[in-house]
Amino acid sequence: MESTRNEQQPLPTTVEADIEAPSYTVFTTRQKKWIVLIAASAGWFSTASSFIYFPAIPFLARDLGASVQEINLTVTSYLITSGIFPSIWGNFADHYGRRPVFIMSIGAYIAINIGLAVQRSFAALVTLRMLQSMAISATFSFAYGVLGDLTTPADRGGYVGLISILLNTPPSVAPLISGLLLIRWSWPAIFWFLAILSSTVFIAILLFLPETCRRIVGNGSVRAPAVNRALLSPLCPDDVQGGTHSLIRAGGGDLKRLTNPFTAFGLLKNYGTAVSVACFGVYYTIYSCLQASLSTVFVEIYGVSGLVAGLSYIPFGIACMLGSSLAGKLLDYDYARTAESLLLPVDRRKGDDLKAFPIEYARLRTCKYFIALCAPLIIGYGWALQSKVVSPKLRDEAKSPKLAISLLTSPSIWLCH
Repeated sequence: MESTRNEQQPLPTTVEADIEAPSYTVFTTRQKKWIVLIAASAGWFSTASSFIYFPAIPFLARDLGASVQEINLTVTSYLITSGIFPSIWGNFADHYGRRPVFIMSIGAYIAINIGLAVQRSFAALVTLRMLQSMAISATFSFAYGVLGDLTTPADRGGYVGLISILLNTPPSVAPLISGLLLIRWSWPAIFWFLAILSSTVFIAILLFLPETCRRIVGNGSVRAPAVNRALLSPLCPDDVQGGTHSLIRAGGGDLKRLTNPFTAFGLLKNYGTAVSVACFGVYYTIYSCLQASLSTVFVEIYGVSGLVAGLSYIPFGIACMLGSSLAGKLLDYDYARTAESLLLPVDRRKGDDLKAFPIEYARLRTCKYFIALCAPLIIGYGWALQSKVVSPKLRDEAKSPKLAISLLTSPSIWLCH
């Protein structure tokens, strides 16, 4: 009887334990890298549109019969617009997908650059620069949105380093390109260059960029609607199911809410987000002031050409790239150390539960050291400008305290990012 009773008892099973939750994404590592590269290439124009413009400011003032201060208003209007519209575009990207919004942004950007190349009035310049910012400024955030779709917090830092390197090449590359174009042609060539180069990225997006928005395709295993599908499939997951993601069935969202730029402020209700944004916001303001003034100061003090004004950004750009490459590794290191100190597991495959994880501490734990380094360097930079402590000879340019401070300050700012 005992043996019979034992035979009738169900055998212990581990089927439930063996059933694993779906992976965070079904995209392969190679696919993720290429997708991030395409997205970052689109985001490149968000930064490049500012840096490629700065060396041309004195020449725009001369040709349009405006003062440098008036042309600087186009920089201000560009930055104000870039602070408003990313939240609107970001809402649309979260609800309707990354791919359609990428296509609309880059398509509009191409047309606006053509308009900037042919216009010859200050009013048209201000208007079109605002439209240019409206079209392209959000691609920076789209690229990071794609990054969030494809990577878990534990391995995101490495990809952040990859994407930041590309997004931070404009500080050194774009002004140099601008200087060369100013020597050979004139400032309209800058906008023709942007229109042509962005057209190549537009084609790459049309052909290859798959939809990654988790609201639409989940972890990539759900077939996207026709408008969200790439024309070619080398970067699409091999195993895609039919049907529609459950979150789409709820509807596309309230249009009034989607177009409200203040919706994004709701994110600041989260303490960790508010602290991180405040920290980055202060230093991004400093960064914007540095980049906007550099070429104009060199032209006014040295009387240099557009090319030399562009070359003055090289130390700044190199420092940004070094800071970005270091930041990616540092983010992953800080995340792992924080998890280890709290005895929390790190799941790179499915992602971690951030509700129980102090993500703001992990992201900012070493930031205080770079803030301590950056603050006195910013003071030194201001003193160098006020005292005009620069060499009157171009051959001594590299010895300028201004350039040295720029080289030291930029990595600190971007490591705070």
